[in-house]
Amino acid sequence: MDIWQRIENDHANIAQLIHETPNALNGSGVVRSRERLLGDLIDELDRHGAALAASLYPPLRREPRTARLVDELAHEQAAFMRDLRALARRGGGAGWLNRFEDVTYAVDQCLHRHVHELVPAAREQLSGDGAERAGHAYVRAKIEALRGRGNPLPGVGFVGGTAAAGAAVAAVAGLVLLAWRLASRPRPTADGTSNRRSERSFGGASGRSGIGRGQPLSDRAADAAPGERRDGEDLRARQERLLDESLEETFPASDPITPKRITR
Repeated sequence: MDIWQRIENDHANIAQLIHETPNALNGSGVVRSRERLLGDLIDELDRHGAALAASLYPPLRREPRTARLVDELAHEQAAFMRDLRALARRGGGAGWLNRFEDVTYAVDQCLHRHVHELVPAAREQLSGDGAERAGHAYVRAKIEALRGRGNPLPGVGFVGGTAAAGAAVAAVAGLVLLAWRLASRPRPTADGTSNRRSERSFGGASGRSGIGRGQPLSDRAADAAPGERRDGEDLRARQERLLDESLEETFPASDPITPKRITR
């Protein structure tokens, strides 16, 4: 899984959290409450921003025509993160849903710019090696963010806290595995070819601003799995495919899975 696919997965997870947060219940007996989902959304956006800042922003800042774009996106993220944290401190009440819609619309617009401005500019500027180095930096930043993650809601019940902790540990383990795979990927040859599998295109538009809301990519992972081993099959290529698809199934969008139905 390359950096473009990781960004796409992060966007899918953010979109899913935005969709589910306003429909969640609140209360002491709710494991995945609205408050908890909002905290997860803030954490996911923080990690996504840190990963971009460590991977794509540095090379794009070196070019005048893309430096302004990076500055604008960083400013937009700082603004909506400030508003989301204020909303989390507010804790609910009259007008909360309307304010949530306003703030998350700004989030959607920023992610729309990632898809249609940031990623195309980065693809154009980064060579094969440059994109691979950016992928390493993206994964390292995500790992560091997950390692430094604390419990955002003191007093969360044992079951919910244990589940979240287990998901976080699984996320770190999977990202370490992804980092190893990236490090072992074959370099392009002198003629620019490589035996790595073809990149899947980045994109796919639906929803409010072109983000595939609630569409985890794990649904496509099982269909793409290599199946039973065949005689004469390239074992290295098979390992690459198995690792890639297992990571997609483990991380539909790079962080603990959000349930489809909120229950007490």
